[in-house]
Amino acid sequence: MACVGGGSNAIGLFAPFLDDPVELVGVEPGGSGTKLGEHAATMSYGTAGTIHGFKCYLLQTEAGEPGPVHSIASGLDYPGVGPEHSHLKDTGRVHYTVASDNECLEAFYLLSRTEGIIPALESSHALAGAIRLAKQRDRGIILINLSGRGDKDLDYVTETFGYGDEYLKDWF
Repeated sequence: MACVGGGSNAIGLFAPFLDDPVELVGVEPGGSGTKLGEHAATMSYGTAGTIHGFKCYLLQTEAGEPGPVHSIASGLDYPGVGPEHSHLKDTGRVHYTVASDNECLEAFYLLSRTEGIIPALESSHALAGAIRLAKQRDRGIILINLSGRGDKDLDYVTETFGYGDEYLKDWF
């Protein structure tokens, strides 16, 4: 499981497993809603288009221009995705899902408090997806790509959202 924005983070994790009988899941930024401009979930809500000279899934306006996007994680705030992901979606090899800003924050705080690992907000999307998947299964292993350090996000998160008590009320 890995977060998906432009694509390199998840492709780096998925590539060695493409021929193996494992489930691959990309988790996109679901933001605050499903309308254009409220998220950056290209694979989940985008359509085929062209950006930067290549065809891929794209969040676009009716005129075919790249549309506005939103993500709490600046590294996932992009209206397109790499062509590799488009291929993996079209062939069904990778399943794509979304995690909202709130789910991302809950995962960020949970890993920080319980394990002392401060994940990047980008990776917190993958962590949120894994938490959701783990609640649906009674056993198994979920490998999560924590692609960056969250110390770069810590000031923003605590100044904007506090220290997580509201997000962790159901965990402790």
